[in-house]
Amino acid sequence: MIYRFKVWFEEEEDINRVIDIQPGATFLDFHNAILDSIGFKKDMPTAFFCSDDNWRKGKEISLLDTSKLMMANVKIKEHVNDPHQKYIMITDFNEQWTLNIELQSIQNDVNGISYPFVFRSVGKAPKQNEGIGRFKIVDETEFDEIANKLVSKHAPMIDEDFDEEGFGEEGEEGDEDAEEFGETYGTEEEL
Repeated sequence: MIYRFKVWFEEEEDINRVIDIQPGATFLDFHNAILDSIGFKKDMPTAFFCSDDNWRKGKEISLLDTSKLMMANVKIKEHVNDPHQKYIMITDFNEQWTLNIELQSIQNDVNGISYPFVFRSVGKAPKQNEGIGRFKIVDETEFDEIANKLVSKHAPMIDEDFDEEGFGEEGEEGDEDAEEFGETYGTEEEL
């Protein structure tokens, strides 16, 4: 028998994985399978939390913290109390990547498959170092910051003889440049 879990990013349910794992596997096995399936590093601080139906965190199962239950020592079947058991997994505590995990079904195992097994993979997982901001919509302030960075990157391309409004030093528009452009590339009528 195997457990079939759906795993998705809290911020983006369209990016998800369905992972089959044996009940006797440890949470460390599950941790490694999940992070491998989304391409995240496995050496970051991580914890599973048993969850209720409203996604409230309960008992913690930790990767490294010896004061709590340790992933390497806890079997998944010891914490499946519901046919739709839920867990929350948080990895990379600086970035707080949060994954929701829900038991979808209990299946018969299939000969020839090595478990844990990624049964389905939907959507491209974000890069770990992009942070949780990858999922949110950019607000006006962030947009202005991004635009300013892009402009400053390309600032050498702007003619220094013109101020921000496109006027020359004496406040006259750059007719000379326009004439030079016309001579080089032709006028509208000639094109």
